[in-house]
Amino acid sequence: MRGWPPSRWPLRTRVALAFLAATAVAVTGLGVLVQLRVSDALEDRLRDSVGAEADRLESVSGRDRLEAVSALSGEVHAQVLSARGDVRASSGLVADPLLDATELRASDRSGWLEKTVTVLDDDAAAAGRPDPEQERLVLLVKPIEEGYLVVGTSREDADEALTTLRNQLLIAGPLALAVAGGLGYIVAGAGLRPIERMRARAATISARSAGERLPVPEADDELRRLALTLNAMIGRLDDGLQRERRFVADASHDLRTPLALMLTEIELALAGQRTPEELRQALHSVGDEVRRLIALAEDLLDRAGSGGPSLPIESRPVDLVDLAARVVERFRPAAGNRGIELTAPRPVEIHGDVTRLDRALSNLVDNAIRHGAGDIEVAVSAASGSAVITVTDEGDGFPADVSLRPGDSGLGLKIVREIAQAHGGTIDIDRVGDRTCVRLVVASPQDH
Repeated sequence: MRGWPPSRWPLRTRVALAFLAATAVAVTGLGVLVQLRVSDALEDRLRDSVGAEADRLESVSGRDRLEAVSALSGEVHAQVLSARGDVRASSGLVADPLLDATELRASDRSGWLEKTVTVLDDDAAAAGRPDPEQERLVLLVKPIEEGYLVVGTSREDADEALTTLRNQLLIAGPLALAVAGGLGYIVAGAGLRPIERMRARAATISARSAGERLPVPEADDELRRLALTLNAMIGRLDDGLQRERRFVADASHDLRTPLALMLTEIELALAGQRTPEELRQALHSVGDEVRRLIALAEDLLDRAGSGGPSLPIESRPVDLVDLAARVVERFRPAAGNRGIELTAPRPVEIHGDVTRLDRALSNLVDNAIRHGAGDIEVAVSAASGSAVITVTDEGDGFPADVSLRPGDSGLGLKIVREIAQAHGGTIDIDRVGDRTCVRLVVASPQDH
């Protein structure tokens, strides 16, 4: 045990001590109860034996009663006393009057008395060697024709039995507590063993041991529920770690490509004599890659700033048609000789985060410019309780389920998917005729 207070002690020790304390209270209470019950039983037995003998002697009358009292020997003593306390008949082992006149008057108010008197030892008297001794007697007084009948017996045997019982309890009690304390310590250790196994397994789980879980006890109890809860928490942490690893891999891939292109353009521009037109083209190419890096940095900030499984949004009324028109105009120079048009039959207004929706649509249009082909069409519509933004081009499309498979779509479409989910919507990619269609669905529109 280490230090004080007990809250600093090992849990196993505290459980064992609590078990020991409870056992001590139980053993003490049981011992007191047994002592009281045995004492009452012995007292009842004494009084029953005295009362039975008194009834027998009372049922005899005259000289026969006196002879019956004189013939008594053994554990029960009796005397017939006159009203003044004179002894008219006495059992052989009583050396003095059992009661005097004052005690007789007191006995009129209470038939039972206890008194220390002088009696003779039964064995010594039989051998002709009287041996007087003081004994505590339980006496019953009954009025009769001659005066009083006093019958009593020694409570020495009852007191010795109670003393023996008390001594045995005082010996057996501590032994029982010692056994109970040891068993409590063993049981506490067995009960805490599953927790120790979970702790040992938890100490071995690291970022390199993904998929490992804590052992689950077989018993359907609190420890099993604790293990299941902790395993669920570890699973969530593992999922978060895997998402972060995929995010780092996607960001690394998306960062490496523009940087490599920029380095190539710069090295070519520095190699040999280049015409002003070639240098201008190189600078335009580097500028495009810088803009791509800026967009990627914004995506990284969006992901890092979310701080949870979904992106936080600031909801307010947004006109998706006006938003789409601004994005289209911003990307017209980047589209070059490829056409980029907006189709919107009527205004569509929703409650959403205008900054994040701009980011999502910008990513879709930029993706169509960089990876698609032919003219680009951006369409905004409202149907079936949702707003739909569609970006189509004449490119070859994406691998199957690219928007749903982590690691296939790069960081841009992941950001679009998270923005859609934050607005209660979805993103999907399919082929419509000879065109690739990326559809962003946002819930809760307000049509006008």
